[in-house]
This record gives sequence, structure tokens and C-alpha cells, in this order.
Amino acid sequence: MLEKKTILITGANRGIGFELVKESLSKNFFVVGTYRNKINSKNLLKINSNNARFYMMDVINEQSIINVSKNLNKPLDYLICNAGINNGFGNFLDIDHSHKNMLKVLNINVLGCILTVRSFIQNLNANAKIVLISSILGIQRHNGSNATIYRASKAAVNNLMVSISEELKSKKITVVSFHPGWVRTDMGGANATLSAEESATSLVNCFVKLTFKNTGKFYNYDGSLINF
Repeated sequence: MLEKKTILITGANRGIGFELVKESLSKNFFVVGTYRNKINSKNLLKINSNNARFYMMDVINEQSIINVSKNLNKPLDYLICNAGINNGFGNFLDIDHSHKNMLKVLNINVLGCILTVRSFIQNLNANAKIVLISSILGIQRHNGSNATIYRASKAAVNNLMVSISEELKSKKITVVSFHPGWVRTDMGGANATLSAEESATSLVNCFVKLTFKNTGKFYNYDGSLINF
């Protein structure tokens, strides 16, 4: 009998992250989910499965990440950096783009990925896969001015993905980023074209097909390549 693959998902308590947890369990993964706030994680913590473990963790608190890393007793086959925020859909002149708000977006969306990957490298299995959840809003060729700092943060995530993939090439660790689609979540809004469940189902189907030849690339939730 094949041993279960282990997947760690950050930001697992809501939206796409929560659906990734449920979809991964249905696909026979052992799931490690992290959440920042217990009060906002009630649905996640109601999941009762011998194939799931959940930990409180803040992706911009390095010690909290290290603490989770030390508590893991299974090597990770998949590390999914999903935790992220958006400060709003205004442009850089709008009130939602205060200095404080912009720093928070960059801290969580960009530095959170760096700290997470760096802290869990020691937990990765041979031929592990690292996935950074990005956005098509981060591509360089666009004509939009809205969500200015969110766009910039996701452009940085894609650039970071390439850097990490180059650093880990010698270890044969696959590093990619994914656009999850326009999803009906708190971030995506009610008019989005995909449910979180639909996005998560497609994403997990793509994750399990990843090989080292995919490293350093940015993909849509349906598996198609995105030029960024």
C-alpha cells in the first residue's frame, strides 16, 4: 500500500485555503493546515480526521513557523503558500493604499512566502513540490491601475518563485506559482466566475501532475501556462 502524500497549506481556515484542505483530504492526502486566528477558523477546526493536523501559525512571525516545522513528524511532499491578503481594489491614490496597509500586503504576500519556504525546507521530502498562490493581476503586461499594491505583491511572488526554483534546482525540488482563477471569496467578491470549491478541485488536480519539468513557471488554475 502506497503511503499517503503529505501536503501543507497555509491560510487554511477560509476561502480557497479551506477548500484546498477539503479537496486534499478527499484525494487521500495527509493534510497539515495552518491558520493565524482561532476565532476565524471554526469551520477548519471542526474537521475531524485522522489524516489532518492543524496549527496556529503567522506567516510573518518566523518563530511561529519554526515552531510548526519542529512539530511535524511527516516529511512534506507539497508545500502550498496560500496565505495572502488584499488591502482593497482602489489605486495608489486612494485611502485603502495607506503606507500601513501597503506594508501589510507586502509583508504577508511576499515576505510570508519567503519565511514559510525557508522554514520548511528542512521538512521537504525528496522531489517535493512548492506552490506559491499568485494572481494573474501580477503579470507585467497589463493596463489596470486598480489594486495597485496587491498587483505589485503578486508580481513579486512570481519573481520570488523563479528565484526559489533556481536555488532549489540542484535538489530537484519543483517550485511553481498558480493563479487560482477569479474566485467567489471575501477577496474575489460575489461576482467572481468560480466557486472556491471549483478552484480548489482544479488546483489539486494540477498539483498532483507536477513534475520537475514544470519548475520556474506560472500556471492558471486549469493547468495552462501563463506568460508573466
